[in-house]
Amino acid sequence: MADSPYAFINPGKTIRLGRILNPRNHRAAVVAFDHGVHLGVIPGTENPGQTLAALAEAGADAFLVGPGTARRFTSIFTGRGAPGLILRADWTNRWRGPDLLGSEEGRGRLIASVDDAARLGADAVLVYMFIGYHDPDAEARQTEDVARVAEACERLGIGCIIEPMARGLRAEHDIYRPEYIAPGARMACELGADILKTDYSGDAESFRQVTAASYRPLLIAGGPKTATLREALEMVHGALAAGANGMFIGRNVFQAPDPGRMMRVLRRMIHDDLDVDGALAELEG
Repeated sequence: MADSPYAFINPGKTIRLGRILNPRNHRAAVVAFDHGVHLGVIPGTENPGQTLAALAEAGADAFLVGPGTARRFTSIFTGRGAPGLILRADWTNRWRGPDLLGSEEGRGRLIASVDDAARLGADAVLVYMFIGYHDPDAEARQTEDVARVAEACERLGIGCIIEPMARGLRAEHDIYRPEYIAPGARMACELGADILKTDYSGDAESFRQVTAASYRPLLIAGGPKTATLREALEMVHGALAAGANGMFIGRNVFQAPDPGRMMRVLRRMIHDDLDVDGALAELEG
């Protein structure tokens, strides 16, 4: 019989990743709160401690944060029942537009080591793996960095989360094609990911190509703020229907009209199979 995708032979990883993925259903409602690392202050992140505390109270299983936030707001991650801590270990200028002195294609660098993550008490580290760079050597160098991070995670028993994304200039016009997402997901598994964070292809049928290509738990990225609440809910529902294990959603939570209520509803979708209509009724009730 094939090994379970949730089996981590390394005991340290088993313990730490159990703080992120619910051992009952191997799902997770994670809030991405690392935007300040790449963009500075954006709406919803002006008061990090207050926002993190409110979303933790609303049921976030874990948070993705930068090193500075992890150091400053240690109390959020301390104590029985506290959310898991996932450390963003790299930085990119990919997301900044020209008005914010960004770069057309962008480049990234590691900003924290797995040793740093261990000292901070992190359960896992997360790094990007962009594919589609105009310069193939840039893609190869980043992949080498990702592989080294994965090896260090294995050595220290820290969870390794890889975020493969088709974002280079060669993929610019259709980044959400499952034909682009699925190869990145498999490559991330092969490099040593324990959990994946990937783009969502837009519908459950096409996203099954991605989950079929992955042999590790997969959580979808929320992407830009959606135009409507229903669109965000349908994205999470579709991903779960296709076999995903949950979400890494940021702006669709902390920029929602009521972030705490949005967090509670998404948690119920992920852990209790609340459907879209039921979720929308709770949000609008």
